[in-house]
Formats: sequence, structure tokens, C-alpha cells
Amino acid sequence: MSDLITTDLSSFDGAAIVEDLNRLLRLRTTPIGMKLFATEEEMASVPRIRRPDDIHTTDQIVGQASRNGWTVGITAKDLVGAQCSTVIGLHPRSEEWLSGERMTGVWYGTAEDAAAHQAAMDVVPAGNFQAMAVSPLAS
Repeated sequence: MSDLITTDLSSFDGAAIVEDLNRLLRLRTTPIGMKLFATEEEMASVPRIRRPDDIHTTDQIVGQASRNGWTVGITAKDLVGAQCSTVIGLHPRSEEWLSGERMTGVWYGTAEDAAAHQAAMDVVPAGNFQAMAVSPLAS
């Protein structure tokens, strides 16, 4: 797996990319971007950023950006649990997380299958980031 997610960020034009995506793919939702920040303060300095008042899943935060057009900033304490925060690198993989215990009988029939899923997941390595912002890509 490559550590490179995107290329030449110096010439990134979100509005042009969104226009091309809509023209070529006829999208039915707003393309969003996600950015991780080393500190909560750095994330909080994003203009017009909204912070949740309640606990959410990462999916709900993405939905707020996509459906409402909001720029939303989160930290691990804004998320419902380790599943959400571990995947985006805001919480380290723990033995409990790797066990898949919370997914057994819900998403997977056996503890072995749930643990295999957790172990196989690609996640952002923990320790480098404290916050994330999600926003419509054009903005």
C-alpha cells in the first residue's frame, strides 16, 4: 500500500474538480474532502468550521458536509467510539478494537470473523493527528 493519497497539492482546485466530477459522472451527492490535522487548534482555525454539540459517527459527520454543505471539525471525543476514531487515526488500535467484540453477532457471525475484519482493515496510523475536518470539496 502506498502512503501517497493525492498528488500535487500546490495546484489543487476543488471547484474545478467538483465541476468535472459532476459533468463526467453525474453525481447525486456533494463531493467532500477530509483533512487530518496535527492539533485541534489547527483544525479550529479553519474558517466557518462547525463543531458538533453531540456525539456522532464519522458517517454522520460526512453526511453533514455532503447534505448540508457544512465544514465540520471533529476530534476523537466527538465520535461514538473507537471504531470511528481508530479508522481515521485519532485513536490507536487496541486489543479490544482488534478483537472485533462489538461487531460479533451484529456485522459478523463469529468472533473470529470480526477479529479477522479488524486486523485486515487499512487505517490511518495513530499518533500523528488529533483532529479532522470534513467539507464540501468545492469550498
